[in-house]
Amino acid sequence: MTPDHSKTPTATIRPAIESDAAALADLCGQLGYPTDAATMIARLREAGDDRNRAVIVADIDGHAVGCLELAVQSAFENGTWPEIRGLVVDANCRGTGIGAALVTFAKQWSRERGFKTLRVRTNEVRTRTHAFYEREGFTKTKSQRVYDVGL
Repeated sequence: MTPDHSKTPTATIRPAIESDAAALADLCGQLGYPTDAATMIARLREAGDDRNRAVIVADIDGHAVGCLELAVQSAFENGTWPEIRGLVVDANCRGTGIGAALVTFAKQWSRERGFKTLRVRTNEVRTRTHAFYEREGFTKTKSQRVYDVGL
C-alpha cells in the first residue's frame, strides 16, 4: 500500500545539531552506510568545524526525517566546486518533496558562495535516485569507477 503523504507536515530545513545524531545514524543506515549515534556526533563536530561543509536536516516535529551533506571540493586539475556528498530521506517520507527541499537549499548555499554549478555523485545501481536528480535539473556529465585499497 502506498503511504498517504497528503497529511505529511511541511519539513523545516535547518542545520543538523548533535541531538539529531541518532536519527542521522538511522538515515545513513537506510542509505546503506550503517553507523551509530556516537560516531555521528563525532562526524557532526568535524563538519561543524569546517566552513566549507554543511550538514542540513529536514525536520518534522523535532525529528530529522532527511539529511544532506554539502562540501566544497577542489582538485588541482579542475578547480573548486560544491558537491552534495550525501542526501537521504526517511523511507516513510519519500515522495513528499523533502528531498527536493534539501536540494533547493543546496543550490542556494552554493549560489551564495559564488558557484555556478552544483555536483552530486550517485551509485550506478540507484536508478530511482538518478531520476530524482534529473527532475531537480541535474545533468549526467560523467561516469566513473571508484577503487579502494586496504591500508
